[in-house]
Amino acid sequence: MRRLPTITRGPAASILAPLAVLAALSMAAPAAGAGYGNEGEPAFGISGYFKTPPKLNESSTLLVRIWGEDSYDVPITSTARLSIPDGIEVLLGDTVSVNYVAWHARHRKPERLLLLTIRPKSYGSYVIHGSLSIQGGLDYGRDETDFDLPFTLSPDSAVYARAPRATRFEIVRNGQRYRYSGRYLVPIDSTQGLLEEEITSKPKPLVRTAAACHVCPGPLPAMVPFVVMVGSDGTLRESRFLDISEEGTIDPTLIAAAGGSLKSWQFEPARAGSLAVADYVVVRVPVKDGSP
Repeated sequence: MRRLPTITRGPAASILAPLAVLAALSMAAPAAGAGYGNEGEPAFGISGYFKTPPKLNESSTLLVRIWGEDSYDVPITSTARLSIPDGIEVLLGDTVSVNYVAWHARHRKPERLLLLTIRPKSYGSYVIHGSLSIQGGLDYGRDETDFDLPFTLSPDSAVYARAPRATRFEIVRNGQRYRYSGRYLVPIDSTQGLLEEEITSKPKPLVRTAAACHVCPGPLPAMVPFVVMVGSDGTLRESRFLDISEEGTIDPTLIAAAGGSLKSWQFEPARAGSLAVADYVVVRVPVKDGSP
């Protein structure tokens, strides 16, 4: 079942509460696992394919596949939309399809298929755009994804994509939009046609500051791993302690000290080609003995 990803932008986790001074400085959220999890991996999607090649003034069938509606543990409303450009006539089928799925339904389908019959009326280049929005209520939020299916008709040939191109996977919750990035959910300011594999360089620390802690247990110095979310302007948006061993063996005072030190770090944002974009990166914060 698809459960709510943990998204925290507030103070340090509750285990740090007794450490009032350090916790006040810390930006660390609950620990993130080191391996791949469900948080940044979309379990939903939509795609479209030509079952028959498009030809001028002839009908062609478009098959639309929607999956993942059975993976939620909350009731959902799933809305699929197809945008058919001018010059293409819709002969049969609906360009909007709404599906209501109750989480307790016994026979939920892993996918649903839609058929749309179209007829090109003139030569030219076209892009059929598909979108999927899955609303899971106020607590879960709304998942979104899109695809593009281009094709070109000329008197001599028909050139069309055998598979669509997905353009984005995002979720909106509590007014904040996030991009599914494979491992984690990355906060973004607005929707963007960007997939994680299109990012050409990850965020890079420009200014690093070591944490000094006189109450932290040894041996020191120590390196504390975090996953940090860096905005397209280089701003540190979120940070979480990364429990690489997944054994909870790092002392909470070390985590709090390292999380507080991250506030002074500066980053160069990730890039997709020449465009600065938001993304995540794993860093290791040094903690040294702060004794006088």
